[in-house]
Amino acid sequence: MNVQDERIESVCLRADRLIGNVTSRNLFTGYGLFYKKEFMFALWLNGKFYLQAKNELAQQLMRSGCSPFTTNEVNRRFVLADYYRLSSNIMGDESLLRKLFMLSIKQIQERRNALALSKANRLKELPNLSIKYERMLKKVDIPDVATLKSVGAENAIVRLKKAGIPATLQTYWRIVAALHNKNCVLFTKSQKEILLKKLNEVLHKAGFRKYRKVDDE
Repeated sequence: MNVQDERIESVCLRADRLIGNVTSRNLFTGYGLFYKKEFMFALWLNGKFYLQAKNELAQQLMRSGCSPFTTNEVNRRFVLADYYRLSSNIMGDESLLRKLFMLSIKQIQERRNALALSKANRLKELPNLSIKYERMLKKVDIPDVATLKSVGAENAIVRLKKAGIPATLQTYWRIVAALHNKNCVLFTKSQKEILLKKLNEVLHKAGFRKYRKVDDE
């Protein structure tokens, strides 16, 4: 093992200690850091640590003295957009570092979900939504993915209830998860409690009774 390999191993171990499920992969002229072997959120290159960031997160990093990736000293033609070299102050603050890692990963996941949703047209192409749910939603003028995204899961439930179509909490979990491109069984109890509060606010405004708990059908 050479010095470079030893260094990335320590960098990867530190990131794994902070957020878990971090691995590294040799690519281009550096190493990519991956979360759950799927989301590349950082790059270790020439002894420098770069974090992927867009929009508000990128602006936050710039304000903190982080510089954007320009060119690789080894290969001048290699340019990587949306990566920022973390300052020594940030690298020395593990609490802040963990927060930035998770914000970066969240951005990546949200972009991937948005891309998956943009490619889907029929509702039954989304996770959790079979032809049964597609037909149900079409009855309340939600014929496709774009309309469902615009209406939102909570208002979709309200439309179904107003039309007298049975819409249980399980229906809500399925629709919300579909809009996040994930399986509804992956929701934790705490996540469901947050979502339930959001649903109840919309139901109350529409004149429907609130659900008392996450398993209240």
